[in-house]
Amino acid sequence: MHQLYTFGYSGPLPHELRALAEHLDAIVVDIRFSPRSRNPAWTAGRLTSLLGERYRRLSVLGNRNYKGGPIEFVDLAEGVVKVGGLLRERPVILLCVCTDVERCHRLPAAEAIAARYGVTITHC
Repeated sequence: MHQLYTFGYSGPLPHELRALAEHLDAIVVDIRFSPRSRNPAWTAGRLTSLLGERYRRLSVLGNRNYKGGPIEFVDLAEGVVKVGGLLRERPVILLCVCTDVERCHRLPAAEAIAARYGVTITHC
């Protein structure tokens, strides 16, 4: 199994994510419930153009309550299994908008993945 990373994109620029993904030889897994952004550079279409085959959308790890309220994953168990399959290939970067990982659903998603597969988590 490879390393698991998380990345909050409020602040960094898209080319910084691409440089990180290339440096780590990682797959970027977008776990936003809705792959849109007020900043057009962070929409799913633009990220697909920027990252190519390194970009994957995984809606099952999206938080239905992304506008507020307790975290409610679409399907955490399925998402953990899918990311586990990717981790067998190469490192994975879980992507969400939140800069503060402590307040983001990517933290419990990463923790569930790490607990299942025994991988370490690095927050970027």
